[in-house]
Amino acid sequence: MEGRSIVLKLTWNKKLKKLSIMLAASGLLMLLFCNLILVRFRVGLNHEYNMALASLVGSVMEEYPNTQMDDLISMLNGQDNVESGEQLLRQYGIFTEDENSVFATQAKRMTALQWEMNLIFVALAAVLVGMVFIYLSRRQAHILKICDYMEELVRGNYGLDIQDNSDDELSGLKNEVYKLTVFFREQAERASANRRALADSVADISHQLKTPLTSVRVLLDNLSDNEDMDTDTRHRFLEEISAQISGVTWLVTTLLKLSRLDAGVVELEEKPLQLQTLAEDICGRLELNAELRQVKLCMEIPGQITVKGDEQWLTEAFLNVVKNAIEHSDPGGRVILAVKDNDVYTQLTVQNWGEVIPEEEQKHLFERFYRGSTAGKDSIGIGLALAKEILVRHNGYISVESEPEQGTIFYIKFLKSH
Repeated sequence: MEGRSIVLKLTWNKKLKKLSIMLAASGLLMLLFCNLILVRFRVGLNHEYNMALASLVGSVMEEYPNTQMDDLISMLNGQDNVESGEQLLRQYGIFTEDENSVFATQAKRMTALQWEMNLIFVALAAVLVGMVFIYLSRRQAHILKICDYMEELVRGNYGLDIQDNSDDELSGLKNEVYKLTVFFREQAERASANRRALADSVADISHQLKTPLTSVRVLLDNLSDNEDMDTDTRHRFLEEISAQISGVTWLVTTLLKLSRLDAGVVELEEKPLQLQTLAEDICGRLELNAELRQVKLCMEIPGQITVKGDEQWLTEAFLNVVKNAIEHSDPGGRVILAVKDNDVYTQLTVQNWGEVIPEEEQKHLFERFYRGSTAGKDSIGIGLALAKEILVRHNGYISVESEPEQGTIFYIKFLKSH
């Protein structure tokens, strides 16, 4: 900080020298211009005086040719009869009470005026230089304060407030620095929150992977240690190992998809897609799941309604939502896919009847690794989070309502751009 202050002071001195030289040059030029005007005025005054004197001498010599020139010059140089001459001339309106008596006195006063003007100018210049110096000193102090404040920002101290509502450029700079401070603070808070979220996600992922891998290890140890295990038990163990590995594979695949979305490396296509076609494809893929749970899939989707998006990713999102609805439906129940379309948005609803999701849990249902009270034992809590991420990147969003009378309804809305 001390080195930075020295550099700023040196820079300030250079700029002050330049400004002082410019002000001094401007002042000297102005002073020279004023003196030139006064000198020119004095020259004109002397010329007028000489012309008047010459006219007077010429008139006297013409009227009185016998007058001696030495006597006339002596009379002109003397000032014995000045008062009587002034009184006589005033009678003819040549002199007034405020005018000088003779040209010589006028010239002397003009010289004195010139000196007075120069002194006043020098005094004003000194005052001006002092005011400029004081202004620049205060300005430099403000700049150093801003530098100190920015140094605190570098150290991570965002608690300072230098808002200034004065009407000058430095106050504007202070306000801009304060805005930048708020931005940095928010960025730091978001970065801290992201680090905590990342740590939580890593912990959740570790837990989700640890449980099935531990089960697989235990089952493999049993198979290895019991060579005489009966065939049915061995098949059951192998099926459980296969199921656990399938779950881990699905988890890793889903996490990779989420990571690609978070990193922004996914380039989504934007082409018209018929919702009816998408729904038929999804119902076909999940038909076996629905039959195993004795759930009927129903569609109420007109064929002409379309949305713009990436077919592969939207299919992934819809699959997770419909699969969740099937898994949480009562045996013998239904899952209904319906569409509502207007000038503002296109809405797909997925409705099922089963356990009601508590209102407090509905707020967290789309968070990663969140498992509500109605979640199954094999649920990981990642499918709906992936669906939400995909829909957000398609200018849409997803919400849920769950009540005993109407069941659980997922609302998927795509906003229309005009």
